[in-house]
Amino acid sequence: MIIGDLLDRNARRYPKKTAVFFRETRYTFGELKNRVCRLSNAFWEMGIRKGDRVALLLENCHQYLELYLAVTSKGAIAVPLNYRQAGRELTYIINDAQVKAVVSCKAYLPVLNAIEKDLQGVKYYISIDGGEKVLDYEQLITAASAAEKAPVTVSDSDVAYLMYTSGTTGYPKGVILTHKNIIMTSMNLSWSYHYIEPDDVTINFAPLFHSGQASISMCHFYSGATNIIMEKFNPQSILETIQKEKVTNFWAAPTMINMLIKYPEFARYDLSSLRQIAYSGAPMPVPLLKECLALIGPKFIQMYGLTEAGPHLTSLAQEDHVAEGPPEKVRRLGSVGKEVLNTQVRVVNERGEDVAPGEVGEIIGKGDNIMQGYWNLPKATAEALRDGWLYTGDLATVDEDGYIYIVDCKKDMIISGGENIYPKELENVIYEHPAVLEAAVIGLPDTHWGELVMALIVLKQGQQVTEEEIIEYCKKNLASYKKPKRVKFIDELPKNPSGKVLKTVLRQKFGEKKPI
Repeated sequence: MIIGDLLDRNARRYPKKTAVFFRETRYTFGELKNRVCRLSNAFWEMGIRKGDRVALLLENCHQYLELYLAVTSKGAIAVPLNYRQAGRELTYIINDAQVKAVVSCKAYLPVLNAIEKDLQGVKYYISIDGGEKVLDYEQLITAASAAEKAPVTVSDSDVAYLMYTSGTTGYPKGVILTHKNIIMTSMNLSWSYHYIEPDDVTINFAPLFHSGQASISMCHFYSGATNIIMEKFNPQSILETIQKEKVTNFWAAPTMINMLIKYPEFARYDLSSLRQIAYSGAPMPVPLLKECLALIGPKFIQMYGLTEAGPHLTSLAQEDHVAEGPPEKVRRLGSVGKEVLNTQVRVVNERGEDVAPGEVGEIIGKGDNIMQGYWNLPKATAEALRDGWLYTGDLATVDEDGYIYIVDCKKDMIISGGENIYPKELENVIYEHPAVLEAAVIGLPDTHWGELVMALIVLKQGQQVTEEEIIEYCKKNLASYKKPKRVKFIDELPKNPSGKVLKTVLRQKFGEKKPI
């Protein structure tokens, strides 16, 4: 089965059911199939063939879903781009992927115009809302035939997406995902959600260029459910849409969930249609999670993974989100759960042996959702994929019941005075301080200690606390050697689109960049 087969199946089963809804535009599965077939034929007539790369530089819109389907239907490869990236970064990715066509919009045409002279191999520029010196998206669809033309053999082992990592540790790497990877992830996600049904309605407000949101939208498409697309994250619009459209589930980064429940008028919205809320992309502080459970109820699912895993490896089920009760069950709120369907996950030591309960090791994963490798990077591929296992670089422990607990990312671990310090452990303590909204802990080079611990803190509105008070608070709740030696209060933490704090940026700003 390939991605295009999902559209054919849904158009047969649910021809008049809403497939996608964006602003005032609604398309049924039957209408969506017509548009996707026309767009696919238009690409073919332009000379885009199997294996060619088509880049998507867009904010969220219904065209994004159409493009994921149309580009891949005849074997071309979709390359979603982060619209927040600077021209230099976009140039690197477009050239590295050897992109043949770029689909964008008026808002980003100036960026493309500025870097056009540096782009190698781009033949076509297409805009969804017009502009100068570009092909018009809607005109291409209107002019093309809706009939199946130029049949091409596409198998599930063919590449569907080339998704570039956020580059938190250097240049972005192109993650190669096949049709099988995408469909297997959809199956795994549906299982994690206790199965998505055709009557489900999801709302997409995280960027669709991100593997997390892209996989959630495709999972619902896989099941014949309805995808509502929101252009950007806006708490009021999201809450209004959930209430009006009877949204049944959504995915968000913890930062977004925090902003939703902190919205001043949150309590006046009827969210009773929601049956599940999935979160991932960054750790959810346990105090915030307990607050969410108190406000919304036991409707949460945690998902852990990375783009290289399609992007999901484990899930903490709804029934494991217990805020009160036996300590061994409440403790699981700090876990990322267990491996998802059709996936094997282990935590191993440096010899590749499974760790004992409580021992720190690296998370590795195996399954049909795992990437094929990194684009044009054989050395990096060999380092990440060993004997069929993806080495994630994330450190974790496992308890006696098989629940996995992230300790930290290998590259973020701090070694101070010969002691290993895991920033996540310290961040969790700082988050419990009543004045703290967000926190990030980094290691900075130090001639005496090797590295010293620095905490960057965003305070809640109207709150005040001193550096000394934070240090003393940490000292009371952790071993003394783990306490921060410096504390800096800042307005906001830099984050990537999934809500993950960019610690590389913090190290560059507040001290020398930590070697990787």
